[in-house]
Amino acid sequence: MSVKKMTERPLGFRSVPVLTDPDVAHYPEFKDFLVKTFELDKEPLAAPGLLDVDGRCFELIFVGRSGQPFPAAIEIAALVEGLEPMDTAQTDKDLWQIMEWLVDGVGGRWTIEALTTMGKIYRVTPDGT
Repeated sequence: MSVKKMTERPLGFRSVPVLTDPDVAHYPEFKDFLVKTFELDKEPLAAPGLLDVDGRCFELIFVGRSGQPFPAAIEIAALVEGLEPMDTAQTDKDLWQIMEWLVDGVGGRWTIEALTTMGKIYRVTPDGT
């Protein structure tokens, strides 16, 4: 299980939205982690952030809103090759890995254990069920 930052978007893939956080600043630590990781303070209008999750690609689209510091929101999209159907069960597992990567990167009071507990409360588990 690994999540790593990518530098180039693969050719021949389409973007399929899978998760949105409409207010990424509700927890400043998460916003700060994303700004640092994707250098949004240096190039806020650069291409979307890209993640490789065990060989599958995801695009993080940072959204700006008038009167709010950038980024105000984030959309995560799976990059799916050509016209192939998206494996939704695998995508759910990958999103969980992205959440673990994010929580681990933020650190401090944010822990994988707390994320797992939240998943149990909302009946969402790391295996996508």
